Amino acid sequence: MNEHAPRNRGPLTGLKVLDLTIALAGPMCTQRMGEMGADIIKVEAPGGGDFSRYSTMAGVTKFGDATTFITLNRNKRSLILDLKSDAGREVLYRMVKDADVLVQNFRPRVASKLGIDFATLSAINPRLVYGSISGYGEDGPMKDRPGQDLLVQSFTGLTMNAGRASGLPHASPLYMVDVSASHLLTEGVLAALVARGITGRGQEIKVSMVSAIMEMQIQELTSYMSTEAPPTRSASPQVSIWMEPPYGIYACTDGHLALAQVDLNVLAEVIGVPALKTLKTSRPKQTDSAALMQWRDDIYNAVAAKLATDRVAHWDELLTEHGLWCGVVNNYERFLSHPQTQRYLTTMTHSKGGEYRTVAPAIRFSEQPTPALRGSPRYGEHSREVLLGAGLSVAEVDKLFADRVAVAQLEDV
Repeated sequence: MNEHAPRNRGPLTGLKVLDLTIALAGPMCTQRMGEMGADIIKVEAPGGGDFSRYSTMAGVTKFGDATTFITLNRNKRSLILDLKSDAGREVLYRMVKDADVLVQNFRPRVASKLGIDFATLSAINPRLVYGSISGYGEDGPMKDRPGQDLLVQSFTGLTMNAGRASGLPHASPLYMVDVSASHLLTEGVLAALVARGITGRGQEIKVSMVSAIMEMQIQELTSYMSTEAPPTRSASPQVSIWMEPPYGIYACTDGHLALAQVDLNVLAEVIGVPALKTLKTSRPKQTDSAALMQWRDDIYNAVAAKLATDRVAHWDELLTEHGLWCGVVNNYERFLSHPQTQRYLTTMTHSKGGEYRTVAPAIRFSEQPTPALRGSPRYGEHSREVLLGAGLSVAEVDKLFADRVAVAQLEDV
């Protein structure tokens, strides 16, 4: 490990993780383990490495990389290694011998074609925990389709759970499928490490993006399969077609207010709309889908008309005073300046120099309330360091560089 890097004494200290992932789900999984103290070696291909280095969000870059990369690859070391070459694979095999975890998100069959699948690597190190993320799984008619977040949201029906009947399908603007898959793989890897402590053997953990977003929709999918008259989108802008009204977001004179599960009788009294009491008692039968959607729209419209008459702060204070669940809808500017938010942000320093604000690790441990963090690695920043640390001689490392099997950061060669 770089002696100048912050010392992280988290619960995974001492574990070595080989990160062969790109994009979001895999890198977020390994970053999370790095925040917990593991030594994460990010193995990147020659010719550019992880494409999230240059695939930006709204064109935003920092320290020569896209912010998409620096936010998903902190607490890692970067090694550029050509795994398509025999010499590159031999280097990986040497690193696998004392690795605890390897994570990859190649498309199905790519790992076996490269000779870095679980069967091959576990024969080298039976204690290896091997994590895999795929888009649609390893079999089935969709297995070779690109596992991109929006495409998986659309495939699994999620985009039809909100919005208006007259509008476009309503996708999440976040990479929620990737994030969910990253959490599941982290959980699986940690469970496999616990099992290894008992059995002495590693194992493979497989997570697909489809299974991840299906688990996130477990309530909706099970409810859909349990009724002959599932809800549909209607005329009013629904946050979720599955939630009972007035669940949703409403316009006020100067902003928007979110309402969660509230008692219509209490809401009727507090905001002065007695018609809501009548509407509560006139809910159509579950089997009458058309009437039920109209009933939902009638409630939404009645509440919307009232909330549109005053400021959002007025309604937030009034409803909260009466125990009704609500909240002001913020944009990022207001959210990031709110005093509640500050404890979840951190300032980091990049190896190229300069500070930046970002989101702090979400998991806090009592033994290390403030984990040691270091910025994302420059492309190939640690190639020489990692190779020498893997037991290769200086002459072997120099030959790998000369043959372009491995590449060091320009100033390090």
